Amino acid sequence: MQGNGLVSMGKAIITVTDSNDHAPTFEKNSYSVTVPENKVGFVVVKMPVTDGDDPQSPAWAARFRIVSGNRDGFFNVSTGPNKQEGIVTTVKPLDYEENNKYTLLVVAENNVPFAKPLTTSTATVIVNVGDVNEAPVFHPEEEMISVPENLAVDDKLTVYTATDPDTAKNQKVIYRVGNDPADWLNVEEETGQIKVKSSMDRESLFVMDDKYTALILAIDDDQIPATGTGTLVIKLTDVNDNAPVIEERSIRVCNKESAPVLLSVTDKDGPNFGAPYKVELQGDSRRNWSAVMNETKTGIKLQLQTSLEYGVYSVVMRVYDNGNKYQDSIVSASVCDCTGQDVQCNEKSIAGFGLSGILGILGGILALLVLVLLLLLFLRRKRSVKKEPLLTDDDTRDNVYYYDEEGGGEDDQDYDLGVLHRGLDNRPDVFRNDVAPTFMPAPQYRPRPANPEDIGTFVDDNLKAADNDPTAPPYDSLLIFDCEGGGSEAGSLSSLNSSSSGDQDYDCVSEWGPRFKKLADMYGGGED
Repeated sequence: MQGNGLVSMGKAIITVTDSNDHAPTFEKNSYSVTVPENKVGFVVVKMPVTDGDDPQSPAWAARFRIVSGNRDGFFNVSTGPNKQEGIVTTVKPLDYEENNKYTLLVVAENNVPFAKPLTTSTATVIVNVGDVNEAPVFHPEEEMISVPENLAVDDKLTVYTATDPDTAKNQKVIYRVGNDPADWLNVEEETGQIKVKSSMDRESLFVMDDKYTALILAIDDDQIPATGTGTLVIKLTDVNDNAPVIEERSIRVCNKESAPVLLSVTDKDGPNFGAPYKVELQGDSRRNWSAVMNETKTGIKLQLQTSLEYGVYSVVMRVYDNGNKYQDSIVSASVCDCTGQDVQCNEKSIAGFGLSGILGILGGILALLVLVLLLLLFLRRKRSVKKEPLLTDDDTRDNVYYYDEEGGGEDDQDYDLGVLHRGLDNRPDVFRNDVAPTFMPAPQYRPRPANPEDIGTFVDDNLKAADNDPTAPPYDSLLIFDCEGGGSEAGSLSSLNSSSSGDQDYDCVSEWGPRFKKLADMYGGGED
């Protein structure tokens, strides 16, 4: 038999797919880092890896696990966005005082199993915890105490202290009041002893549900101090320190068949020191009024017993609580001219005043007007009294002279003022020569000094320069005065002669009185 069969040929395409036959390998086998304590979410380290498989394939993408050193779960490792990096972060706050060093062992794997047994790559991460100054911590964070509200000033409340977590630093802690809304507390810096600073009151607006809340601060002495906060809750137990009071301050009643008025009584103290209440009328109020407690002993029935004139009356009542603490309350009662419960005040009691009150006011106004009129009359009479002159007419003094008025001025005189305008302007032939000389040099003046202490010397020097300045007015030159005209109606003044001549008799001067005595001595007396 011979092989002469038919033969055919074909093409086969074989695709070789990648399998996970390469394990991811850390670029570094060990890392040492420092992480501050109390940080959550802090990135401890990033650990890159390499993988020989097809990039971006499931056999190439890496994932990471912490296989040791993370017993308490302080750390977590995740894969970075590029699938070739492991990132270790903190998930719990680290405490330097409890453990200052952690050693983690991290292994790198792929997302798919290995195609064959391979040795996985691991890396060691040594985490050193850095010490950070931590705030002191109060134990407990909120402390509650119960005290009576009437404690005296400087009484001790409690000792509220904190401890510093930084035990290795051996720091000192001091205490202060952080928030004290009513300013009731004092704290000793060294010991944390809290005392009463000012009187406390359970009924204060700062107390809610009988509790007063304050914040206490604990501060260490580090270079950058850290502050811890503790809450102090003070429960104030009630004491009978408030007397009951009547809420209503004014009422209106009729003066005939008056109906009782219900008054409300309140007490700031708690129910242990409140109702049932008691009431007593005081003073003159007992004569005209009656006051009794209502059925629940929480209100007062006040009623007018006698018919009073319309007006306003003060009713004084003393109210007791169940602890016999009392206080007097005054109620202003307007009594109107009406009957029964229909209280209507007519015009006779305008603005709450009775007729007697209105008459009194009108009388006071009238008296005031009379007083003002008398005062004005007195002032008028006082002004009309003629004052005596300072000097009488017969009082002779050499240094006091009386002068009469000299007339109404130039307007009432028939003067021709034109003659006064005859000057150089009307004489062009005469030239002025009172001008500054131009041929003489002017002296140099000092400028004003900057130092105020030199002002005196500056003034003296410039004053001397000005005195010797030939160019400064008035000028040493000829001045021309014009003639004012001739033919004066007054005549010549040459007829006046002041010389002593024998033809003039001055003996009569001595008869003119003591005012002319000096003149008589000079010109009288004959030859002497």
